[in-house]
Parts: sequence; structure tokens; C-alpha cells
Amino acid sequence: MGIQEIEQVLKEEQWTRASASAFTVANFETFDRLIEHLDDEQKIEARDMCERHIRDREKNSVVAHYINGVLSIQRKGSENFLPLLNLIELFSEHKRWNIVEYLAQKILNKSENRHALRLLAQSYEATGKHEKKIELWERLVNVDYEEVDILKQLGTYALEAGKTEKAVSYFKKTINRLLKRKDFTPIRQIHEIVIANDPHQFDYSMNLAEQIAATSNSSAVAILRDAAEAYKKDDVDQMIEIQKRILTLDRDDAIARDQLIKSYRKKYKEHSRLESCLESSALVGMIARDVLLSIEDFETNIAFDKGTFVFQNSTGRIGRIRSIDETDVIVDFAGQATTQGSRLSTNMAFKSLQALPKSHIWVLKSALPKQRLYDKVKNDIPWTLNILMSSNGGQSNLRDMKAELVPSILEAKEWTSWMNQAKKELMANPLFDLSPTDSDVYLLRSTPISYEEKQLSIFRSERDFYDKIRRLREFISNKGDVESDYFLEMVGFFSEFFFEENGVSKPIVVTNDVIMSSYLLLEELVKKQGMHFVALPEAIGFVDLFERSEDIYEVFVPIRDSELKKSFIDHIVDEIPSWPKVLIEIFPGYLTSYIPDIFRQNKKNADLLKLYKDAVENFKDKGATLIYLLRNGDKKVWDKSGYTKEQLLYIQLQLLDAVNRYIDAKRDAPENRKNSKALMNLLFDDKQIFTCIEEGDEENAQRIYSLVANVFNLPGGKKIEVKHAISVRFPGFKFFDEAPVSQREAFVPTGLFCTAASLEAKKKELDYIQHVELPEIAKEIGAAREMGDLRENSEYKYGKEKQTLIQNNLRRLSEEIDRASVVTPDMVDGSKVGFGTKVTLMDNLKGEEVTYTIMGQWEANPNENIINISAPFGRELVNHEVDERFTFTINEQSYDFTVKKIEKIDF
Repeated sequence: MGIQEIEQVLKEEQWTRASASAFTVANFETFDRLIEHLDDEQKIEARDMCERHIRDREKNSVVAHYINGVLSIQRKGSENFLPLLNLIELFSEHKRWNIVEYLAQKILNKSENRHALRLLAQSYEATGKHEKKIELWERLVNVDYEEVDILKQLGTYALEAGKTEKAVSYFKKTINRLLKRKDFTPIRQIHEIVIANDPHQFDYSMNLAEQIAATSNSSAVAILRDAAEAYKKDDVDQMIEIQKRILTLDRDDAIARDQLIKSYRKKYKEHSRLESCLESSALVGMIARDVLLSIEDFETNIAFDKGTFVFQNSTGRIGRIRSIDETDVIVDFAGQATTQGSRLSTNMAFKSLQALPKSHIWVLKSALPKQRLYDKVKNDIPWTLNILMSSNGGQSNLRDMKAELVPSILEAKEWTSWMNQAKKELMANPLFDLSPTDSDVYLLRSTPISYEEKQLSIFRSERDFYDKIRRLREFISNKGDVESDYFLEMVGFFSEFFFEENGVSKPIVVTNDVIMSSYLLLEELVKKQGMHFVALPEAIGFVDLFERSEDIYEVFVPIRDSELKKSFIDHIVDEIPSWPKVLIEIFPGYLTSYIPDIFRQNKKNADLLKLYKDAVENFKDKGATLIYLLRNGDKKVWDKSGYTKEQLLYIQLQLLDAVNRYIDAKRDAPENRKNSKALMNLLFDDKQIFTCIEEGDEENAQRIYSLVANVFNLPGGKKIEVKHAISVRFPGFKFFDEAPVSQREAFVPTGLFCTAASLEAKKKELDYIQHVELPEIAKEIGAAREMGDLRENSEYKYGKEKQTLIQNNLRRLSEEIDRASVVTPDMVDGSKVGFGTKVTLMDNLKGEEVTYTIMGQWEANPNENIINISAPFGRELVNHEVDERFTFTINEQSYDFTVKKIEKIDF
């Protein structure tokens, strides 16, 4: 019925040749009711009908454009706003403002479309709805990153309304956008407004000038001159910094030079050598000299005065100036034997000494008791960071900090803990910032940085795409101002993949995980976080990105954000008809219950079964998937798969052999080591293999042993364990790789014989090394690596040496376990000397009896006469019987024994 009615209104429009002026809001409400009654198939038919009508009959049809436009924005993942935008422009030309508002709201209910916002704002301006216009402008500037004029007008309106803080924020956003355009001319006027209304913008002004100077020195000087005028009654140090910066940009600026001299006179008015320092540096007088060299000389010379702390470059000593005049400087150095002090000529002093403030770390090391300074550094990390940075020109990195603190204040073993606390402080404290040019360098600020500005600095410093996503999520979760320009710049990083500088969508030639993740993130911000000011790409959707992906698995797997992966999967289910096949394909890239649960919720049990079978049939390529399903899968699905427990065990052993060979060939070694460990846990730690031996028949045991014996690089005596389990279960079992031996040769010491208890103890030792000692040393090495230059990093070198020792111990122990042969009490022959026996011998040379217990190398203890059967002495004792006399020589020492008694021992 709905399709016929739509066809009818299209005909009526054509017959009456209705113009734009003939339509009312009521007409569009009627069209909406017609659309509401359409099902999905009818919507497709209606859209095709409208497109044909426009193409073949009436290209300016309002009804066809409207119905097509509404249906287009309802298409999930592929919204097209152009038909409605064209209608809004049409009705704007006819000044039908109520229809303009109705149509614009249709779009804005779906997306913060910048064109719809602008057109609706123009409508409100035309109808005198000032407050509504302002509200729309505020939304518009948050999605149109190129808009400047409206942003400036918002600042003006806020200033007129007495909202100074809000006005300053708008003006600074305007400046930021003009900077991106490199349009410096309007910036000066706006900057004047900022500093006139907020006297605490010194750091902002200096940073602004720095950014402008990269392109235009003259524009930067103008900004600095305005700042000097605004801050001239404030801190004299700020004035000095401004004038020095101007002279750096323009060395011939006479005004800045005169102002700098006045500032120096004001700051050092009590200094005994002020005038002589000005004259000798040629800042004043008739001597022509590079002003920057004069400034450097002046600040070097003026730093020296009575009571000033100094550092002697040649000796590394700290001292304090006792007296100074035009010819001599007398310094009292720490630890100096004489009470007369050290006399240096003034020229020599300026060359060999470095003036230090009282708070310099070197001064504190020299002047404070060591324990007091240690306690302060250990317990007051913000203070320590401030001292270290101010001692290094207001900046430092962790490597330099360590060099200053270790070992003079902190011990090497204390550094890692202190450094971790310092990192947290550097990230959280608003007085510390990150260098915009070097992410390893931290800056000390004179004024606190806002949370939003600092998070932007951290965001910029992140080199990894997914770390940037993590930082953006932290910004939101920590309640950062999401309407700030700082947040918008973060969002802009992801938006720029889709928008050119003019804000128009651009075609995506090659898609990848970065572009897909950017789209999904922007969509999440708009639809889940409610940030309608974030611009979504309007001419592209998930389906478009999906269809342009040559290998969807290669797009999905690299996405290192679980929420984005879930969103990706949800889109697949909602928008891709063949979604079960796609989910089976990408499941190895997201081994959680999320995808299996979707199959269950949608009653796709046959497809879920395919997923299980696919993992088994392709186990060498999908080893991690099979392991996941074996550990976490649904037992009911496994029961329906057609694979028995024995068959799955055989496949696991074949997979273990394959992954071990991959490791040896260095093929995806980290992933395969993980798979090997997981398989070892399933087969041996979880006792699957032993349960299967216990519950199966001898043929099953033969199959298991055959597979186990052929597993490449099977570690730690596992073959021996399996062999022992089979021997216990089937006493007469014939092992294919074991040659028959005579009864007398059964325990000839050619291997490493041991008890089951000793083997278990060694396996625990091996496990402890693998899972405790090695991870701990790896963690220590990782922390040491973060300290900087590895060539001078003693903690790193010590850690690597320790790691090598542990790895060597691990290798030795693993090889021993692999060679081990477990001897059980029932295997011991008490009629002759051998493993597990206690023998009493007559020492015919000494005329006395001696008793020895014969065991393996792990149980041996010579101090208690427990002899290693594999040692030279042990090998000479074995296989002799009661009353048998035998002699031998070891290391030129002769032995003559007669066997008196042989006993089997309990073990």
C-alpha cells in the first residue's frame, strides 16, 4: 500500500507542477508517514522508484528528492545527506525557513553535518533567532575545523556577555586554526584581545611566537612586542625573556635592546658589578658587537657576585665566592685545606667557573648532609624533578636524571622504583610537560598546564597508532573537556584520513586497519559517546571499507583495540549477508567467546560447528585457534564434531611437533613459543596424555608413544614420563625404539638414572627457572633498557649477564632431564650391585668393611657414601655379586674389594 501511495504523490506533483513555494511542513510530515509503513524491501523499491523518477521524468522533483533523501540517511553504514542538503538550499532560496528547519533537523538527528548546521544557522539569522543561531555556531565550530570567522564572532559575543574565560578559549581556538592556515595577519589583533583579558598568558604568548617564527620572524616579533607591552608591570624575568627572544629573531632591533638593558638594570640594581658587566659585554657603549654574544657575556659575568656558588670545570669542585672585584675572585671550595681560599683572576674565573643557583643539584649535593638529601630525593619526587630540571635549563630526560642521582644519592637497585614513581609524577603533575620535538624530554613550566593540554602533548608523543587511541580513551574516561580544541586535535588525527583540508570527503584508494579503526573510532564517539560535534565521513561507510579490502583478515587482525574489534564484528553481522563465513575467517584474529556467542545467539549452530571443524582440519595454520577451542570450547560442540578424545590428542601431538619445528626455523617464533607452551600445559600439566593412556587400550598407547617419540625438541624428559606411564599401564609393552638387552646389562650406566622423586624435583626446578627467574630478569632488563644509552648502562649489562647464566642453567637442566631414565624399585635386581642397592664391601687393602649406596647423579652425596652410578668409582662397583673379589685403579690409586652383602633400598 505504501509504494502505491508514494507513486501517487509523485504523479500528483508532476501533474500540478508544484513549485517549492507550494510545499508546507505538513506535506513532508505526510511523506514521513508513508515511509514509516515501508518494510526493508519496499524501502529499496521506493528509493529505486524515486531515482528513476528524477532521472527520467522530473529532475527537480521535491517529493522524489525528499523520499530518496530520507531513505538514504536511513541506510545503515552508508548515509547520503546530499539529496536533503540540496532541498534545504532550494527552500533557503525561497525563504521557506520553517521547511529549512524541518529538513535540517532530519539530517542533524543522524549526524552533526556541517553543511546542515550552517544552513540552519543562516535560517535562524534570517528569522532573528539569535540564541538558537549561537547554539548552532557552537556546534558548527566543533565539527568544522576550518571555520574561523564564526569562531571569532563567538568569542566576541562571549566577551560582550561577560564570559571572559569562554571568550578567551574561543579566541585561542581561532588563533590555532589561523596558525594551521599560516594566516598570521589576523592573529596579532586576536592575541591582543587574549592578553588584554587574561594577564596570565605569558607561556601562551611565548609559544605562539615560537610557532609563528618558524614561518615569519617579523610576525613573531610583533606578537612578542605586544606581549611585552601587556606584561611590562609583571615579572622582570618575563620581560627579559621576551626581549631576548625578539633579539634572537632580529638582532638589530634597537627598541628591544634598550628595553632589555632597562630590565637588566631593574633586576640587578643591587648587584655590585652591574655597570662594569654591562660595559664589558658591550651591551652599552659604542663598541659594535653581535648582541647575542653580548647577552651571553653579560649573563655569564653578572652571575658572579659575593656569595655565588660556582662549579670548577677542571676539577669538578663546588665552591662559593668569598669576594670579587675587577681583578680577582676568591673562592672557598668544599673540602679545601687552606682557610685563605683560592684566588683566581677575574678573566680566569669567568672561563673556568660556572655560576650555580643555590637550588642547583650540584650545590645541594655539596652543601646538604648526604642522609638529609637522600631522604628528600627518595620521599619528595616532585621537588626532586623540579630541582633536576631547573638545574638543566628547565628540561631533562630520564637518562640524565639517573646520571645525576645514581650512585651519588640513590643506589643502583633503587633507581627502577624511583623512576617508575617519577614517570607517574611527570605524567600527572601540571608543572611538567613534554617537549614537542623530543618525546623523551620533559619540560618544567613556569605556570601549570591544563589536563587537556598535557594529554594532547602525551598524545602527540605517542608513536604507535593504537597508543594514540588508548590516550584518547583515557582522556574521555578521566573526564577531560571533550569540547576543547585539545581533544578536537586528537580527534582530527583520525578524521584526517577521510577529510581534505576543505572538509570534503576524499576517496579511499587503499584501506587498511588504520583507516578502518579510525572510522570505527569516530563512529563510536558519535553514536556511543554522544559526541555529535565529531564529524563522520559522510560519503563512505563500513560496507564501502569492507568491500575495498582485498583481505579482510589482514585488516581485522592488526586492530589492537578490543572495543573496535567488537564494533567491526557487529558491523559484519548487521551489514554483510555472508557474515557467518566472514566470522569464521576472522575468528583466529580475536580468540574470545565473542564470536562463538554471536553464532549461538543467532542460532547458527551449523556454522559454529564449521568453526570448530575448520580449526581441526587446518590445525597447522590455525594452531592458536585450535588450542583456544580445546581449552575454552563448548563440550557439546566438540561431541558433535565427530572427533574422539584420542583423535584430538593425536592432533595436538602433531601440532606440538609442527610448532617446535617452526620455532627452530625461527618462523613466527614468539607466537609459536606461546602455542608450544599452551600445548605442553594441555598435554602434560593437565594430564590429558596420561588420562588417555590410562583409559585407552595398548594400540592407543602405541599410537601415542609413536607420536611423542617423534615430537621435535620435546623438552624436559617428557618422553620418559610417557614411557613410564605406558610401562605401568601395560607391563609387557614393547617400545619400538628400545633394543632388547640381557638381564645383566639392564642397568649398565650409559644414561642418567634417577628416581621418580628426583625427576619430579628437577622438573619443578626447571619450571621455576622458566616461569619465575627468567620473567623476573626479563622485567629487570626491560626497566634498565628504558634508562637510555645501553653502552653506559651498568644495570642493563648486569641483567644481560645474569640472564645468560640463567639460560645456560636452564639449557643444562633441560638436557639432563631429557636424558633421564626413571628406575622404580621393582626394576632393581638385588643379586648384584646396581642402582638402588646398598653394598657392604671388605676393603682388602685396609682390612675393614665399608658400605656404599648406589644411586644416580641427582641423588649422589659422597659425604654420606651415596655414590653416582655414572661416576668412575660407581661404574667399577656395579654388576658384582656377593663373595666376588675385584680390583681396579682410578687416578693412580688402587682398590681391592670383596662383596660381603647386597641389599635393595627403599626409594
